[in-house]
Amino acid sequence: MLKGKSRAAASKAPPPSTRSAGKKDAAAPPALDAFLATFSDVLVDPPVYHPLGGAIDRELAKSIWTWMARDLAPLEAARIADAIDSGAEPAAAFVPMLPEMLERLKENAAAEKDDIETERRNTMQMGGEDARERLPYVIMAMRRHALLEQARNFGQAIGRLQDEATLGVALQTINITNYLTRALWMQAMVGYMSNPGRIMAAVVRLSGGNTETHVSGAGYTPLVEAILSHAQSQIGGLSPQPGMFADHDLACKSVDRFHRLMRSISYNLEIERKSLWGSVITDLTARFSERLERPLKEISLHVTQALRRPRDGADKLDPGDVLMALNGLYLLTTIRKCRDSLAVNALLDKTWADTGQTVEVLVTRALDQFRADPADPVARERLDAGIKMAEIRYNPEYADILRRARDSADRRVAQG
Repeated sequence: MLKGKSRAAASKAPPPSTRSAGKKDAAAPPALDAFLATFSDVLVDPPVYHPLGGAIDRELAKSIWTWMARDLAPLEAARIADAIDSGAEPAAAFVPMLPEMLERLKENAAAEKDDIETERRNTMQMGGEDARERLPYVIMAMRRHALLEQARNFGQAIGRLQDEATLGVALQTINITNYLTRALWMQAMVGYMSNPGRIMAAVVRLSGGNTETHVSGAGYTPLVEAILSHAQSQIGGLSPQPGMFADHDLACKSVDRFHRLMRSISYNLEIERKSLWGSVITDLTARFSERLERPLKEISLHVTQALRRPRDGADKLDPGDVLMALNGLYLLTTIRKCRDSLAVNALLDKTWADTGQTVEVLVTRALDQFRADPADPVARERLDAGIKMAEIRYNPEYADILRRARDSADRRVAQG
């Protein structure tokens, strides 16, 4: 312990970079933003229920950076901020400072090795045990940042491959043996994969079987965990608050991406329900589906509000109600297409039936109203909105029948 105490005493003196850093705010937003931008391919947004593979929680990454910039490398961080303030791109400002920042981290690791108190204090400063557990991933990402860019390009390239055998050959070129680096590589790659199902089918062939043991033994555990991590990150695209989503396009994309990723595993691998992967899949499916329940229940109500004539006052159509109804129907059809990866079957069936009946009844009323007075602009507007809803909920053929009925009423008016 004498050595440890001596080292601890020495560590109280600020490192050279700190002594020359002046009063510059080393953890300033420009430097933080540059750090996050440089490693965006391996960062995931909360909620993060399961720390998987090479995924790094963005909030933990922020906490780790703040600690590094404040306590280990304030001068280097300040120089990054200065470069950005002078007009440099974030990555161009950050990457040249990586060797020096890695050297500061190396010095810190040596200090922690000799003094458990230094390690404890740093753990608190960087954000706790969760941050400490992800610190090696952050350090490896900094060391292998160029490799992560290659992973991104690789993910885009294999998305263009259609043949499973060719995909298998491409996957075999990934000869990274270090677990941390391989996990980070897979995390970055999966973010750009457009065909996860075909990739996993190729993995099964390379592994000689579709069990967890086969896939893990062949070295593809990081790929499966990266797929699960990206599926988990889709939860953030669904609002946790009751009611419809503010960004329906994002919600539909999240549902579709979640389905593609989860299906790539469930269709290709034999997963034990009580295994680690099985437990994660069950939990993520439940959490994702839970956020869809309230919006599903409200879709039929929004359609009714959009197409029903007001009981009091002048007849009018509310564009906001129409947009909400259309968005809800788009979401409904997306969920129905992806139902195999979700746990909403009973509610989905009920919502599908209810919206079908609601659309049919209200569009029929709108058509009758329009036939009675084709010159009424509100009647035409309501019918047009109803036809669009019918096209989404049913099919283009049904919508065409309604359009022909509308056009027929127009011709009768024109003919007198």
